[in-house]
Amino acid sequence: MTARLTPTITFAWALVVLCGISAISYFTVREFANRARWVEHTQEVLREVEALLSDLKDVETGVRGYVIAGERSFLAPYQEAAARVSERLRRLRDLTRDNPAQQAQVMRLQALAEKRLQQAEGFRDLVRDRPPRMSDPARQSIVAGKETMDAIRTATAAMRAGEESLLSQRAQSSLGMSAVAELVILIGTAVSMAMLVGVFIMLRRQIENRARAERLAQAAAAEAENLYDKAPCGYHSVDAQGYFVRINDTELNWLGYSREEVIGRLRFVDVVAPECIATVRDNFPNLLRGQPTADLEYTLVRKDGSRFPVMVNALPILDASGTFVMSRTTMFDITALKKIEQQHRQANDFLDAVVENIPSMLFVKDADTLRFARINRAEEELLGMPREKLIGRSDHELFPAGQADFFVAKDREVLAANGVVMIEEENLTTPRDTLVLRTRKIALRDASGKPRYLLGISDDITEQKRAQQAIQDLNEHLKVRAEQLEAANKELESFSYSVSHDLRAPLRAIDGFSRIFEEDYGAQFDEEGRRLLRVIRESSQRMGVLIDDLLAFSRLGRQVLARQPVDMKALAGAALQEVRAAAPGDRAEVVIGDLPPAQVDPTLLRQVWVNLLSNAVKYSSVRENPRIEVGSLRPARPDDAAVYYVRDNGVGFDMRYYDKLFGVFQRLHRAEDFAGTGVGLAIVQRVVTRHGGRAWAEAEVDKGASFFFSIPEGAQG
Repeated sequence: MTARLTPTITFAWALVVLCGISAISYFTVREFANRARWVEHTQEVLREVEALLSDLKDVETGVRGYVIAGERSFLAPYQEAAARVSERLRRLRDLTRDNPAQQAQVMRLQALAEKRLQQAEGFRDLVRDRPPRMSDPARQSIVAGKETMDAIRTATAAMRAGEESLLSQRAQSSLGMSAVAELVILIGTAVSMAMLVGVFIMLRRQIENRARAERLAQAAAAEAENLYDKAPCGYHSVDAQGYFVRINDTELNWLGYSREEVIGRLRFVDVVAPECIATVRDNFPNLLRGQPTADLEYTLVRKDGSRFPVMVNALPILDASGTFVMSRTTMFDITALKKIEQQHRQANDFLDAVVENIPSMLFVKDADTLRFARINRAEEELLGMPREKLIGRSDHELFPAGQADFFVAKDREVLAANGVVMIEEENLTTPRDTLVLRTRKIALRDASGKPRYLLGISDDITEQKRAQQAIQDLNEHLKVRAEQLEAANKELESFSYSVSHDLRAPLRAIDGFSRIFEEDYGAQFDEEGRRLLRVIRESSQRMGVLIDDLLAFSRLGRQVLARQPVDMKALAGAALQEVRAAAPGDRAEVVIGDLPPAQVDPTLLRQVWVNLLSNAVKYSSVRENPRIEVGSLRPARPDDAAVYYVRDNGVGFDMRYYDKLFGVFQRLHRAEDFAGTGVGLAIVQRVVTRHGGRAWAEAEVDKGASFFFSIPEGAQG
C-alpha cells in the first residue's frame, strides 16, 4: 500500500512545486507588469512635467516675442500653451495622487504656473494695443516672470528628480524580484524535475512491479486453475436450475464425460443414481435459499453406466441482493473409504462373532464406573440373565455384597497394575447355582496410558473343580487299591517264586529217576514203553524250562532299573552273537542299521534284543533265504519317543490273535512246529513298559512279522 502511495505523493508534491512556481511566475509577471505600469506612470509624470514646463516656456517665449516684435502672431503659442497648462496640472494631480510628496510638488507647481500665467496676462495687458516700452513696470514684470519661471524650473526639476528616484527604486526592485523569481523558478523547476524523474522512476518501478505482480498473478491463477482442475477431489458449480456451469478435470475423469458434454447440458441430478434423486431434490432448495449442505453421500453414474460413491459438500454463492448465483461444490470419491468401512464392518462382525462364540465368559466394564459395557452370549447363558439386564449395571446391583466387594477390589487392582491379572478361583452366585470361575483381567488403556475399559475372561471351572475333587477321591481310593494290589502282587510273586522253586526238586527227581529207569530197565520195555518214558523225561525238562522262564519273569517285577546311556547298536550286536551261539545251525542274513542311543538298563534291554532276535531267527528258519532287519524309526519331533524294530521274512502270524501275542505262556504256533514257552514276548513287553515305552507288532501269515518297541524321550541318551 505504501509502495503504491509513494509515487502518487511524490507526483502530488511535484505538482505542488510546479503550481508554486507557476504562482510565483504569475505574481512576478504581475509585479513586473505593475512595476512597468508604475515606470510608465513615472514616465508619464515626467512627460507631463516636461510638457507643462514646455508650455510655460512657450508662454514666456510668446510674451517675450510679442514684447520684442510687437507682433500679435507671437501671442498664438502663448494662448495655446496657456490653455494647456490647467489640463496638464490636472493630469499631474491625478498621476501623483498616490504620492503625497509629489502631490505637494504638483500643488506648488500649480501655484507657480498660475502665478506665471497671471504675470504673463498682466504683462500682455500692459503692452496691449501698443508696443511695449522698457518702462520700469514692464521691466519689473519681465524680471518677476523670469523669477517665476526659474522657480517653476526648480519645481519641475524637483518633480523630475523625485520621479527618477522612484523610477530607479522600482527598477532596482524589479531587478531583485527578477533575480529571486529566476532563482525560485530554477530551483523549483529543478526540484520539480527531480521529483518528476523520481516519480517516473518510481512509476516505472511500480509498473515493473505491477507487471511482475501481474505475471505472478497470472502464474498463480494458472496454478490455481491447475490446482482446481488437477485437485484430488472433484469441483463443480451449478446454476439455479442445477445445470453444470463449471467442473474440474478430476470430476470429468471420474464421470467419463468431456467438458462440452457437461457444461450447460447436464444437471447434477442427471449423473446421480436413481435412488439418490430424492436426496438431491430435498437438499437443492436449501442451497438455493443460501444454506450450505454438508457430508451428503450420493452414488454417481459414469457415462459407461458404472457407479461409484461420493461425499458432497456445497456452499451457495449469492449476489448483493441475496439471489443464488451458483454453487461451489466439492466432491470426494469415497470408494476406498466405503471399502474400508466394509472391511471395518466385516472385521467388527468377525470380532463380534468371535466374542459371541467364545465359550468363555467375556465382559467389558467402564474403567471409571465399573459398570458392564459389553458381555457375550456365554456370559448371558452362564448368569442366566439377558444382557439388557446386565449392560450399564454394577456388580453390587447384580451379585451378593461379599462377592461384589471382591470383584470390585480385584477390578481396582487390575486397573492399577500392568498386564494380565489371574484370579485362580472366585465364586459367583447366579439364580440357578453358585459357580467357581477362573478369571483373567486386563486394563484396556488409551494412547496416554489411562485405563478406559476393563476386559475380563472367565472360565467356568465348577465341573473341573468337582472332577478334581472326584479325581482326588478316586486317587485316594486307587492309592488304597494300589497298596492292596502291590501287596497282592508281592504275595503272588513270592508264591510264584516259592512254587517255582519248590517244583524244581520234584521235576529234577522225575527227570533223574526217569533217566535211571530208562538206563536200567529200558531193554525190558517195548518201543511204546520206551516212547512213553521219553515223553516223561521231555515233559519234565520242558516243565523245568517253563519254571525257569517263570522265575525270570517274576524277577523282572522286583529288579530295580539301572539306567545309563547305552549304544543300542552295539547292544543289539552283542545280543545277536548270543542268539547265534545258542543256534549253531542259523543261516539267516541279519542287517543292523543305525540305532539311536538310549538311557536304559543295559541288562534288561539286552534280554529284549535277545528275545526278539531269537524269535526272528526261529520263525524265519523255514525260509530258503531267511533275512532279518534291525533298525529304527526317526521321531517326527525331537521330543517324540525313539522306535526300534526287528523285521523278518518268516511265517508271520494271524493278526486276529494279536491280543494273545504278549501274554505269558501264550503261543500262536504249535510246540511241535516251533520250540518255546510263550514267555519271551511277555518279558519284552514288561521290560519296555518298565522303561515307560510300549511294544507292538505287525504281521501277515507267511509274509513275515515286524516287532516294534519305543523308548520315550526322557529315557534316551
